[in-house]
Amino acid sequence: MPQRRAPGYYSVMDRIALGLMPLRDASPRDVVAWSQRAEALGFEAVFISESYGDSLAYAEAVALATDCLRVGTAITNVYLRQPTLLAEQAAAVQEFSGGRLLLGLGVGHRAVNEPLGIDMGDPLGKMRAVIGTLRSAWTRGPHQPRPAIQPTVLAAALAERMVELAGELTDGPIFNLFPLARYLRALAALRRGAVRAGRDPETLHVCHFTTCYLADDRAAALHEAKRMLARYANLPFYGNMLAASGFRSEVDAVSDAMADAVTLVGDPAHCRARLAAYRMAGASLTIVFPNPVGEPRAAAVERALEAFAPRASL
Repeated sequence: MPQRRAPGYYSVMDRIALGLMPLRDASPRDVVAWSQRAEALGFEAVFISESYGDSLAYAEAVALATDCLRVGTAITNVYLRQPTLLAEQAAAVQEFSGGRLLLGLGVGHRAVNEPLGIDMGDPLGKMRAVIGTLRSAWTRGPHQPRPAIQPTVLAAALAERMVELAGELTDGPIFNLFPLARYLRALAALRRGAVRAGRDPETLHVCHFTTCYLADDRAAALHEAKRMLARYANLPFYGNMLAASGFRSEVDAVSDAMADAVTLVGDPAHCRARLAAYRMAGASLTIVFPNPVGEPRAAAVERALEAFAPRASL
């Protein structure tokens, strides 16, 4: 993964980002305050998810409230924005942030897009076309601003064809709900895409987004993780990926083993060990999205900040 770090950042093996999402119990001011706290503790980046909120608007607010923290989206849904407007929005955030934007793109899900009247058609073709529009707009205009340095572009990827596309056209993939067993084939697909485009696979970012249920009560953490996974496994993209990863019989009835394989569940030591395993498998940046286990979200975020703070290990 390229080393584009601000002075004073920690070793590559400690690289970690915080995932945040605009929710009913996470106000805009909360997201900014948690991001400032993450910067003070040495987190490399904050990634904003798009769940009934504008990921780029939040990313811009975080950028303006911080100094060296990288600001990312995980993800920005390419179907929800006209591509030239997306190019202009991302370029503006890149300029306001001083070049700190990590633009994570994804196609979303039919359950989200179709009620809005969006025909997803060919998701791979859509991603390819949008990335082409972004690159063109940022280099040739006439859209403004034209960033001095293009934003880093990442692609949410579950299926091998999308992972290959990430290797071919973007700065790397974002994996989510991704078991370790899937890494070998995924990284091979990433290399195929990069080589096909004449690119060096070693220059690509590999970002692992992981939902976290941090608690000393492992049973309670597993309960919350399984509730979340029961919803996500019903989405075809995730359900198919999990089935192909050895959990076919558990997509309909989530097991403890599946929850442990694709989320962070349990006490800090166990969760840190899982993050280390992702890095050993090939992830160059881990993104931890904290969720409550019988507590307010603010408490869950603060405990995750303290448990995974890179500066605490110095």
